[in-house]
Amino acid sequence: MQSVRSIAALALVAALLGACGGNAGATQQPGAATTNPGGGGGGATQQPAATDEPAATTDPGSGGGGGGNPAGWDRYGKVHVEMGGPVSKTVDLGFVPAGSLFGGAQGSSLSFTNEGSNQVVSILVGPDNKIVISYGGVEFSMPGTECTTSNWNIGATSGSGSFDCKAALVILASGASVTDGTLKGTFDAHAT
Repeated sequence: MQSVRSIAALALVAALLGACGGNAGATQQPGAATTNPGGGGGGATQQPAATDEPAATTDPGSGGGGGGNPAGWDRYGKVHVEMGGPVSKTVDLGFVPAGSLFGGAQGSSLSFTNEGSNQVVSILVGPDNKIVISYGGVEFSMPGTECTTSNWNIGATSGSGSFDCKAALVILASGASVTDGTLKGTFDAHAT
């Protein structure tokens, strides 16, 4: 019985090693043999460039679904924002209760982001019910200060609604600024 388990364990290890080694060898060996006859060091140093690619996919970029978002990203709610004007981008980010405050009539501050996304959306509601919705990312920052809302509801532990904002100023990663940006979308958020 023990020899059957040992053979099964060895077969499993061999299959795993073969799968890992087969993929790496097929991808790296031809490049390593042509560009660096000394060994696989050249192939291994090129591999981190491939790991930069998933960082871009954590940005849900265009579209609605959870493509590229980490598991559980929207368990406390989410925001969907479509930005337009001189720059355009669509994002879906999860609500962060630890970085937010439901203040009722005194005002609220709601934050949305996803792990590894390098993006944040903030919804600020003042005691005068003035609303500012701001997006910040590595490509640009867009604060929407002239906002109209519909189906708006902010309570003591949750909120939801739709928004349509104009951003007089959009700050690009280069440091340049452009005008006439727009942010529109929906959100739902709950503390628990």
